[in-house]
Amino acid sequence: MNHLITELNKQDFHKIKYVTDKCKNIEVRAVVNGNNPGRIFVENPLEPTTALIWIQGHEGYQIVGDAQCKSFVTGLEEFIRNNLEPELKMRNINWVEIGVDFTWDRTIQAMFTKRNISSDIQHVFSKNENSLPIEIQDNKVVIQRIDRDLLKSGRLANHSFLEKKILRFWNSLDSFSQHGFGYFAEMNNNVVSLCFSAFVADQTHAIEIETLEEFRRKSYGTAVARAFVQECVEKGIHPYWDCSPDNTGSIGVAQTIGLSSSFDYKIFCCNLS
Repeated sequence: MNHLITELNKQDFHKIKYVTDKCKNIEVRAVVNGNNPGRIFVENPLEPTTALIWIQGHEGYQIVGDAQCKSFVTGLEEFIRNNLEPELKMRNINWVEIGVDFTWDRTIQAMFTKRNISSDIQHVFSKNENSLPIEIQDNKVVIQRIDRDLLKSGRLANHSFLEKKILRFWNSLDSFSQHGFGYFAEMNNNVVSLCFSAFVADQTHAIEIETLEEFRRKSYGTAVARAFVQECVEKGIHPYWDCSPDNTGSIGVAQTIGLSSSFDYKIFCCNLS
């Protein structure tokens, strides 16, 4: 008898840990460990071998486990159509990304023959021993740490921007302060660029970085990322930088601050019907 795909309760996330602990994608482990918000759907709630994991911060999915799991493979497309699509559309999400390791490549393409899907490769960078010094020529910009006092003070003119960015990935500012950290570039009492822990699993921190459009190409993003990675090195934390191969700017920043290619994985972009 095939098991129907069902959602795990948060207190049961540990049941899939033996599969996700082998996964290189930190976002998956961060959700399963309970650090970052997400949902988990499995083919067997008692002894799951395969899972579809909703990564809330990315508004996308990751599949882990056995690509030959018949009940999961045969039931997933229908489950997405009947159970997940209505929720996604209510949130004005009309297409989703599904990340997989390469063992799932042919299986995914066979599963979604009735949908318009495309695929791409994602690069992940991690720390190496080389990095270049970052110089900021603009003395109006100050690089500062994002800490609990800053978040509680609300002193920045665009505090809501900072708060919204963090809460996309974390359940609360307190949860972020407890597990993560970050740096920002401040000009005229405004955040103009920031870099922070988006996902945390054990001693690995996935990096989220954003610079306001009018302040890009001025090395602010590189400077906050460099400060972030320096603290990682000091504390024995492993920085994790995820980007698409066509994002040459992001790749350039990663390499400048001393990160190098670690592994690739595949993503499928799927239009909702």
